[in-house]
Amino acid sequence: MGFDNNTSLYVAAGKIYKAEKYMTPLKQMFPRLESKDTLASTEELAPFEGHSSRLAALDYTVCLYSEAFVTTQGGNFPHFLVGHRRYLYEGHAKTIKPDKRKLALLFDSPDIRWNDFKSQLQDMLHHSDTKGVELKKPSSSLYTFPMPDCMCKHADVKSASGNRRRLV
Repeated sequence: MGFDNNTSLYVAAGKIYKAEKYMTPLKQMFPRLESKDTLASTEELAPFEGHSSRLAALDYTVCLYSEAFVTTQGGNFPHFLVGHRRYLYEGHAKTIKPDKRKLALLFDSPDIRWNDFKSQLQDMLHHSDTKGVELKKPSSSLYTFPMPDCMCKHADVKSASGNRRRLV
């Protein structure tokens, strides 16, 4: 995808178990690694503390509008996010869904060279969502594979009285 180790990365996550141990190799490979805790001040995060859904909404918003999104988990968050990005960007959002086992092995190799790491990720990219709009597979989630032809589009229109209205 053309990203190098000077690329800013955002990690959308709650509290990470043994974060220092497990995030250090990633931080070494990507020194510009960020999270909501590093981007927002304690005062800015205070209204969200104790509300996991609100904290997740912050992560969701950052990921939704990011240039690229990498998911390493299952569940509703990435499924909704992948589908929302497909819908917003008409199937052309850069979304990577790497092989979790292979990715764990890469991150567990602190001595891996940048070019080797990059090559392995590019190999995973070939199995990711960069091909445009894909048809929903019968067993796939509608949230992950939205159907653009039947999704509502929003448009601002001016009524006869001059008021602006939003049509769905």
